[in-house]
Amino acid sequence: MRLRGTAGTRGDSCWLFSLPEIEVAMEKKNPLLAGLLNMLLPGSGYWYVDRDRGRFLKTLLIGLAIIAALIVIGTVFQNTVGFPLPSGMCVGILLLFVLVPLFRNGQRSALHHNFVLDNADMYTTRQHGTGPSQLARNQHLRDKGLISEQEYDSRKDSITSKQ
Repeated sequence: MRLRGTAGTRGDSCWLFSLPEIEVAMEKKNPLLAGLLNMLLPGSGYWYVDRDRGRFLKTLLIGLAIIAALIVIGTVFQNTVGFPLPSGMCVGILLLFVLVPLFRNGQRSALHHNFVLDNADMYTTRQHGTGPSQLARNQHLRDKGLISEQEYDSRKDSITSKQ
């Protein structure tokens, strides 16, 4: 971590923290895997998709509390006299009310993540353009006199070397 200074109150530099720039390779996430992880351990799908610690912990604590409560309620209902369902059926049915939404939310999180990546890629492509469109834009800037011949040639070499 580097420290940078700006004007301070006593003539000193006021120190601000500047985080190092790290280029992170964003990759698409598998929605099925995110859903399964989120269902098996509540919140782990969010950790897999975005490394979102806050959402992971919140979902983990609330999910485990709700699952524990449903197990207790299902066991109490199952043990009441005259309840016609086989053993464990009531608990299983009640758990489906929690596990299915957990699976679906994990899937939605990965789908949203992939959607954002696709839009970012499309924006970058539109912003920078393809090779021929970049060449045409630079030619236009050169014709208007906004860039020099040397600048045009260096940009042209840079664009053609990327292709």
